[in-house]
Amino acid sequence: MSATSVALVGGTVVDGTGAPARPADVLVRDGRVADVLPPGQVMPDDAVRLDCSGQVVAPGFIDTHSHADNAPFLAEDDVSKIEQGVTTEVTGNCGFSLAPLESVHRDAAQTLLNRIFPPTELDWTGMGEMLQRADAGGRITHQAALVGHNIVRIAAMGADGRPAERPELRRMVQLLETALEDGAFGLSSGLIYPPGLFSAPTELGVLTQVLGQDRVYATHMRSETTRVLDSIEESLTAAASRCRLHVSHLKIADREQWGRMPDALTALERARARGELVSQDAYPYTAGSTMLTAALPPWFHDGGGPAVLARLASPDARRRAERDIEHDRSYENMVAATGWDKIIVSSTRSHRYEGRSLAAIAEHLGCSPFAALAQILLEEELQATMVMHMMREDDVRTVLADPMTTIGSDGLPPGTGGRPHPRTFGTFPRVLGHYVRQERLLTLEEAVRRMSSLPADIFGLQDRGRVRRGAMADLVTFDAEAVTDRATYEDPTARPAGMGLVLQEGQVVVRDGRWLGARRGRRLVAA
Repeated sequence: MSATSVALVGGTVVDGTGAPARPADVLVRDGRVADVLPPGQVMPDDAVRLDCSGQVVAPGFIDTHSHADNAPFLAEDDVSKIEQGVTTEVTGNCGFSLAPLESVHRDAAQTLLNRIFPPTELDWTGMGEMLQRADAGGRITHQAALVGHNIVRIAAMGADGRPAERPELRRMVQLLETALEDGAFGLSSGLIYPPGLFSAPTELGVLTQVLGQDRVYATHMRSETTRVLDSIEESLTAAASRCRLHVSHLKIADREQWGRMPDALTALERARARGELVSQDAYPYTAGSTMLTAALPPWFHDGGGPAVLARLASPDARRRAERDIEHDRSYENMVAATGWDKIIVSSTRSHRYEGRSLAAIAEHLGCSPFAALAQILLEEELQATMVMHMMREDDVRTVLADPMTTIGSDGLPPGTGGRPHPRTFGTFPRVLGHYVRQERLLTLEEAVRRMSSLPADIFGLQDRGRVRRGAMADLVTFDAEAVTDRATYEDPTARPAGMGLVLQEGQVVVRDGRWLGARRGRRLVAA
């Protein structure tokens, strides 16, 4: 739709601020909200009227934790977010961005990224060049990119499992500074993943000094299991009031620690009371998902992908790793926290094994669960992901209820196929349908605030996240009485129900809940 003016009439506006819903018509002109008017006002003759009767009109949702960095490079359109009403995604999370790269360590970056992203030709160097290439490919959603610590570290020092030396740390600082100049909104870390898991806390402290108070340090903390509270303190120390701290997918992912979410939130609230800029995101599910290699002990990752494959082929290394998984809780031991029967293979390069637990695969193969894990990783050359059923519902409800929790899907990158976590297609409608309408955990107005103005303020997304005069006309409509997620663990790509229109900067891109086929998203620029 190319009309200059659009009028959304007959709907109920939930403006993103938390203010009460109210009947109102919204006039859009030249990509921005021109006015929010009482119902029935005369609209300009040139305005295309869109009947929103029975619909909520809200700001386009902002996914604060996305891994869809590669979506612009795919021939197939990734509609998973836009059809949920997401107009903007924060990418580059958990320490994984597609740049910067250095030629001497390019292979190390490529083999690591191949564990989570589908094969992508990384034929660029800097963040700016990568973002320009993504511009050329076209974005379905707007994207605000973070730069990943894991990739910065590889560019500076390769995949070595050791603390950084001073020249290497200076190089990381230079790479981060350049990435920020090129348009990155902040820094992310993934401290359970290589090579970030080998970094000292002081390393992150040096890097966050580069950010400044308007930039975000988003962290997948070093532990979400036995040492979750210690990891919160480490994260707060790394940020140290120098920048905004945003804790990624806050969770209690250990059956022995279930029930400790109030303690985690109290620690963050105390920091806010001291004046620190602290927030968090969460997804509305009790299962998580990540690369299958995350089930291995830390030492296994030293040296990068080729070294991991060599250890998987070594009987001695395998015996040591199996003992560590059985007995060692000093690291983020996902198997001990969850159990072999709760770890489901979700995608593999060959698409074998998908949809079965490691325990079930081991029984089928007639071997131990660790041997099954090792066999899958060897056969698939580390290109495999998993879904882990590792949380308890009361902890999920507690974090979702906190007023500083934004919503992030944490869906794995598009294009890998298999049986991904249903959060990729269902996160935002699930909040609105299950936790707002059915459970009444949140009011509609509060849920929309967490999906719009709150993340816009945290990440500095100017003129977005609110339905108000002058704001960018990123808008979504939905039926509050019908919106629901339909994606399940058995059918994870089912599209949601109850969604209506999605507009990006005044252009209709989704109608009746289905994408219309034009890539109208763009790269957002940090203020």
